[in-house]
Amino acid sequence: MSTISKAIIALIIAVSLIGGIFCVASMERIGAGMVGVVYSMKDGVQDKVLQQGVHFINPFLKVDEFPISQQQLVLSNNPADYNKSEHDDWHVDAPADGGMVKLNLTINYNFMQDKVTGLYDRFRGMDGETLVENMVQNSIIAYIKEVTPQFTVMEIYSTKRAEVGTAITEYLNTKLNDEYGINVSSALIIDVQLDETLMQKIQAKEQAKQDAEKAELDKQTAIAQAETDKVKAQAKADVAIIAAKAEAEANKLKSESITDELIKMKEAEARLKHGWVEVKGADSVVTTE
Repeated sequence: MSTISKAIIALIIAVSLIGGIFCVASMERIGAGMVGVVYSMKDGVQDKVLQQGVHFINPFLKVDEFPISQQQLVLSNNPADYNKSEHDDWHVDAPADGGMVKLNLTINYNFMQDKVTGLYDRFRGMDGETLVENMVQNSIIAYIKEVTPQFTVMEIYSTKRAEVGTAITEYLNTKLNDEYGINVSSALIIDVQLDETLMQKIQAKEQAKQDAEKAELDKQTAIAQAETDKVKAQAKADVAIIAAKAEAEANKLKSESITDELIKMKEAEARLKHGWVEVKGADSVVTTE
């Protein structure tokens, strides 16, 4: 093989390698639920984002991703909430009416697609993950602390936990929509923890409530029993009155039924029973056996 032929083959191989490298460098894959923001040193941030899938672009362009599908931010002191055996404590120390509470929460959010290019430009090339870790998370914690003082410790701990979550969700949206182009679908309270002193106060208050409820129940039970006894006594008295009236009526009827004719008939029956009768004559009465 001539030197020229070898040179041509080498050139073809080199061109192929360069082309392959260029193709690989130009291939950009955008993950599911993500969009890619494209940036060039010359023109800055491009208005159009890349949708999920594989794209071939100028290898000198930079592409960073933002999640537009739902993501979850966990703020907790329990490693199990992160599906790990160990994790840094990220719970929220939140003020409330009556004391402080420790909140473990999950924040479900997503970036709004029409705002990601502006965010990328505004925050100087931060992608979605970096922006959340370095800025958004701290803002969310601060905004939660602005909501919780509207509620008492007991409401957050027990009676209005769902309402607290809804209030946090609504407030975060008023702040994060414009500030970070983030929509919050829900803020869910996983757990509420109190310090020992506050817990004792809560327990004492709850015990007092239970004692009051028991006392009221005992009172109502006593009233109901007294009313039952009264009804029974009245019923017994009514029965006695009815019986007395019936006996009196019977005696009255019996008394009214005794007439002179009845007396005479009874006397006649007695005479016959004992074997003697009186026979009245013109001037005398004769008794015969």
